[in-house]
Amino acid sequence: MARVEQRIDAASMPRYRRHFMEGQTVFLTLATAGRRPWLAIHNARDIVLDALRQTRGHHPFTHKGHVLLDDHLHLLLAPRVGVAIPGLVGSFKRAAMARLSAETGRRLWQPRYYDHIIRDDADFARHLDYLHFNPVKHGLVEDAMDWRWSSVHAWKARGIYPEGWGKREPERIRCMTE
Repeated sequence: MARVEQRIDAASMPRYRRHFMEGQTVFLTLATAGRRPWLAIHNARDIVLDALRQTRGHHPFTHKGHVLLDDHLHLLLAPRVGVAIPGLVGSFKRAAMARLSAETGRRLWQPRYYDHIIRDDADFARHLDYLHFNPVKHGLVEDAMDWRWSSVHAWKARGIYPEGWGKREPERIRCMTE
């Protein structure tokens, strides 16, 4: 039986519609191209955080939380009125790429990203815990508080996380990881 090759081009790819309301908090996951762990190279995470700060100057948002791992990152952001998430993400990826592509010599990001609109306070808390616990989930540390590349320390300083939080998977994120 002959094998038939089917060519897929951009025109045949589905067009995902994103429906955001202005000022709404969104949880984003951006993965590296080919899931290569380039975020682990020297200074890459500092550069990515600088790119995020630079992006905020052009696409204002309130930064709620972040975690940078080796091959992906999670962000919790609330864009200001008039700021579109796709434009913000594109600007962020370009800002990081401008400074890092010479070091990696390759494409940095997967073309798409995952987004989730935060629906209420419980959903926000669940996603905040999820991103802060992610380094433990991926085996990078045994305690979320030991991961430097996260906003967990700022939230702990605000009194959100009690002493000892981050050593075991939080109950409210179990449904997200099963």
